[in-house]
Amino acid sequence: MTRFLLLIFLTFAFFGCSSKNISPQTISKDFWKAQKDNEIEKAKKLTVKESTSKTTLYKKIKIKAVDLEKVKKDEKKATIKTKLYLKGDKDIDEVIFLTVLDKTDKGWRVNMSETKKNLYVEIGKQVTGDFGSLFENFKDVFEDFIKDFKDIVEKK
Repeated sequence: MTRFLLLIFLTFAFFGCSSKNISPQTISKDFWKAQKDNEIEKAKKLTVKESTSKTTLYKKIKIKAVDLEKVKKDEKKATIKTKLYLKGDKDIDEVIFLTVLDKTDKGWRVNMSETKKNLYVEIGKQVTGDFGSLFENFKDVFEDFIKDFKDIVEKK
């Protein structure tokens, strides 16, 4: 009887801890800890398949600590207000941005393309002040121009 109960307990523990059931908050926490500890292979396993090659952050970004705040999620996407405390940079000691996660067949995973864009835009704003906001607006216009240009070229 004891073996039977142990088998049932282990079965529930195994299936209950499936990575598909892990919350966006936990995935994000594990991801940023791996980034902080420079465990890039571990961080890659927590990203969506399309962005694993983009897992490495700019080499001058050294993370001292991470705070995760409010989570917003729906069926397919989650965003988490993230505060990184940086070390070694005298101009920026903290940055607040959104970590973006997508729901995949493996559970929640960090979308590095969107997350890095959010992080770098916020760092840019801090470094350049108001000029950073102008750059963000210019970036959106430039992205629209590239998309329109691509559509024109593909139609020919």
